[in-house]
Amino acid sequence: MRVTIKTIAEKCGVAPITVSRVIAQSQNVSEKTRNMVLKAIYELGYWQKDIEAPVLSDSPQIAALMVEDITQNSRYILQSAADYLKANGCLSIICETGLKARNLQEYVSTMSNIHSVKGAIVISSRGSRVELAKIAEEYPNFPIVATHWCSAWSKVDSVILDSYHSAVCAVDYLVAHGHQHIALLNSPKESSGAYEEREGYLDTMRKHGLEADEKYILPTDLHRSDGAKLIHKIMRTMPEVTAVLTANLEMAQGMLPELKNMGKRVPEDISVIPFTIDNAADGMHNFTTVGANYLDAGIAAAQILMERMREQTQPNKPIKTVKKVVLEPQVFEGGTVLDLSQHA
Repeated sequence: MRVTIKTIAEKCGVAPITVSRVIAQSQNVSEKTRNMVLKAIYELGYWQKDIEAPVLSDSPQIAALMVEDITQNSRYILQSAADYLKANGCLSIICETGLKARNLQEYVSTMSNIHSVKGAIVISSRGSRVELAKIAEEYPNFPIVATHWCSAWSKVDSVILDSYHSAVCAVDYLVAHGHQHIALLNSPKESSGAYEEREGYLDTMRKHGLEADEKYILPTDLHRSDGAKLIHKIMRTMPEVTAVLTANLEMAQGMLPELKNMGKRVPEDISVIPFTIDNAADGMHNFTTVGANYLDAGIAAAQILMERMREQTQPNKPIKTVKKVVLEPQVFEGGTVLDLSQHA
């Protein structure tokens, strides 16, 4: 099993953010806790290699962290990436690229011309998927790492969620809790993970001998309004459905007020599981989710960027091959799944 920050936190009996602070060499951790966490890190083999020495030269180095808007969700990725970068001698600046990442190219163009800015982490989403590969090709000497969502992962250094196994995890979990009729609000065809989500869902339904009907797979644009609209359709035309998987948290959140207006309760009348990069300790919601941890995503992106920045300083730069980290999914239990096996 892959060792994650959550694994280390559970072993030490601390919160995941505490492990992140130790990794980032933050002063806001007691010496006793720091030593305990560091011991667990090395015992469990969390690092592929030792934490590398700072890369600062005489002039400061800066990384740009680019995001459409600073939501509570993206803040965890930004913070863990910034902490890791700072611990390795690199400062960070945050750029809001605007709705649908309309200012992404302008920011990359500007930052790439500032000598002290050595690269960028882009928390990509709907707006930046299509153009990100093109931008990366246009600025080959300005390292860009995409995290969270990226349809161009084969062309851009990326940290992505294993969408196939996220669907497998979710369906396995629901079936274990007695659900047999499960709907999937799928990512749009052009997006990262859409095909993998669909195939993971279908394969796992078949594995359990359940009906794997295409009618239960509903395409979306990943907007909150999709969740609101499609839950009406599901409740009206598919009354047998007891659980819904959504390709992101936003759509799941869009369902809740609509279900309330219909007099339906979660999870008593319908169970809901979104796929997401999550932070189990944030207390923001009570969803049962399937995904990876925000802290792991931010640190993985920062590690790739640091490697690229070091390569830029080498006299004979190695041939660039795309780096990719695929985050292993897990279930974060909340309060949005009813155990039907206990209510039979």
